[in-house]
Amino acid sequence: MKRIILIAFALIMLIGAKTLVAQDDNENIQSEEKIKPWTDVVKNTSDPASWTWNKNVNTRNAIRGDWDGDGFDEMLYESATKLFSDNDDITPLNLPGDLGVFFLINEGDLDGDGGDEISFMSVNRDWSNLNVIRIWSYNGYRWREIFQTEVHIWDCPNYRPETPEESFTQQWKRKNNYSLSKVVLKKHDGIIDVIGIHPNGRYAIEEIKILDKSASKRKWGMIIQPRDD
Repeated sequence: MKRIILIAFALIMLIGAKTLVAQDDNENIQSEEKIKPWTDVVKNTSDPASWTWNKNVNTRNAIRGDWDGDGFDEMLYESATKLFSDNDDITPLNLPGDLGVFFLINEGDLDGDGGDEISFMSVNRDWSNLNVIRIWSYNGYRWREIFQTEVHIWDCPNYRPETPEESFTQQWKRKNNYSLSKVVLKKHDGIIDVIGIHPNGRYAIEEIKILDKSASKRKWGMIIQPRDD
């Protein structure tokens, strides 16, 4: 009788153990399914050069202007590392860098060629606190850069300070009515007059330089920036 009871007890324990193991296995499977990343494969046999950009996709920056000087306005959109227009005749502009731009501005017709110019600041990787504002013009079915000037990254209107030093510098400049929301330009006179802020990081002095149509540069003034040391 005792032997029968022991055998029955052993069977019950074995069945219970299998049940627990099965439950553990199910829980492990469920947990693995929860943490398993979703993946997909894009299947497209066409040549990438023939792909078209979906103009209905939302982008961070979009502006309107007459880029080719034909008397009709077009849109200009930022998408990753290029600028596209809703006018397919306007060649896309490949942006410097690979992280897009902080802002995109229609500066109007700066050089009197009948077409509007654009300005933007590329988003560089975090290796320096200096960045570049660029002004480009569309002429002859291609984009060309007509001006660039270095600026501190925290002078960008869309930049959010990430360190106490950057926050202090930004607050000081705002307190002293210093602003670089855009490059100051003299428009519609047929001459490119650009006032740019060129930071000298070593001495913490920002030199204001003027670039005219003859590409000559001269110092126009200085802004002393506070230093921690």
